[in-house]
Amino acid sequence: FACAPSHANGLFQKYASKIDLATVFPGADRLGRPQGAPLVATAYAGTTELGYVFLNSDFAAATGYSGKPIHVVMGVDDNARVTGVKLVKHSEPIVLIGIPESKIRAVTEKYAGLDLIKEAEAGGSAHQLDIVSGATVTIMVIDDSIVRAGLKVARSLGLGGLKAELSKEGPAKKLLRPEGDGIP
Repeated sequence: FACAPSHANGLFQKYASKIDLATVFPGADRLGRPQGAPLVATAYAGTTELGYVFLNSDFAAATGYSGKPIHVVMGVDDNARVTGVKLVKHSEPIVLIGIPESKIRAVTEKYAGLDLIKEAEAGGSAHQLDIVSGATVTIMVIDDSIVRAGLKVARSLGLGGLKAELSKEGPAKKLLRPEGDGIP
């Protein structure tokens, strides 16, 4: 499943401009011009580069229970650690059934400090997933998209020594027919 990059409709700039940068990148005082496709913006403290800020849904499928994307602006530092996340847009019906959005936001805030090197080594399962009762699908989608998006960005930029994954071309397994089956 591929997700449409937000740069086509300006979502990254829209959401990044509305958040307090300190929530996704403590110590940063500004973002550089977003670059690439999908977009990634460099976070700065003065003239010092600290890391990168991006939208999860640009890098990983983030379709929630509602069938619409869950958008999270997140930061990653040069050591491949998540610096912070901010849930910026969702259409999840969970708030209609009485689950406070504050519970969902509290879970997302716990991703600050997530070590993407350990996640890469463990296939994305090196951390403890906190579930909110009644919002299991939403939490699982958020978790998966944060980890996968963070890993894609960290690998593509070589953060923390991570390297881009090699593309897997062709089938992983080959079907062999038994000899003498009568089929040439």
